[in-house]
Amino acid sequence: MFTKNADESIRALAEVTLIAQIRRWLGAVAPSSPQGMGDDCAVVDLPKGMKQILTTDSLSYGQHFDDSVSAHDAGAKLIKRNLSDIAAMGGRPGEALLNLLSGGDLQTDWLAAFFNGICDACQEYDLPIVGGDISTLPNGQFTAVLSLTGYSEKTPLLRKGAQAGDALYVTGTLGGSLLKKHYNFKPRLSEGQWLAQSMACSALMDITDGLAKDLRELIPDGCAAYLELGKIPLSDAAHQCANTSGQSAMEHAFCDGEDYELLLAVKNDTTLEIFERQWRQKFPSTSLSQIGQIRKSIRKAPYIDSQTNEALPWIKGFEHLIEL
Repeated sequence: MFTKNADESIRALAEVTLIAQIRRWLGAVAPSSPQGMGDDCAVVDLPKGMKQILTTDSLSYGQHFDDSVSAHDAGAKLIKRNLSDIAAMGGRPGEALLNLLSGGDLQTDWLAAFFNGICDACQEYDLPIVGGDISTLPNGQFTAVLSLTGYSEKTPLLRKGAQAGDALYVTGTLGGSLLKKHYNFKPRLSEGQWLAQSMACSALMDITDGLAKDLRELIPDGCAAYLELGKIPLSDAAHQCANTSGQSAMEHAFCDGEDYELLLAVKNDTTLEIFERQWRQKFPSTSLSQIGQIRKSIRKAPYIDSQTNEALPWIKGFEHLIEL
């Protein structure tokens, strides 16, 4: 990824040359001015009747990926983790801005592969990159920051809105990001859009920091999540991690983070059998699991085992502000 050979590094390229090379790497994904790159700002049209939603995420070497991850996979993840935020509000993607901050010793070939991953993901999800910026960091450092617009036909779904009596669901399976499961995910864009249209969903978010950390965001004051542990969908990767980590697969499902699955509350007046049948008809390849219910509670514990009525021990997920 980094090199001591100046001829192989981006330092050998002048800024103008590097920007031109980036545009070539992106190809059709990067439209020209005024709709894209080439001016002080990009000019985009706001779809009529749509609400605009905005998100941003970063990807840093040493924090979000390491040398065991290919440049292509790292680039694709940067796009998809932002798209997951759009999915979590029931929106569809619009346009993206990309900022790169890097040491001058970054290998040019590595950066080319990184942009190849970005380009593949953008083409898959019809996402144009309309501008950005580049800047310098000390040698051995790399961060990419993507800012993304999205659009929603209705009022976007929020984390807040759930009430006591609402059912809790998750898509897919949880746990196992330590085995790099989080580089091969698909943002649940179609699923999120359907939930926004269904009117059955009271709150929605994506699981990025682990069920243990994220679920608390959905629980209203004076309530707790009563969970059925036997219904929490554990990934194969979570079981594999448990074989060597000394932790249970359930703990991995709660605490690993970066699942990029949808976590949702369904309104308490919804006929769940009909809701689940409609989901299966629309998304036969995306599993949906009811994992519990929000109930009024005077206990301090946010999560309760619905079978034993005991507080669950897993309350911490992925922590971003760690000492490196």
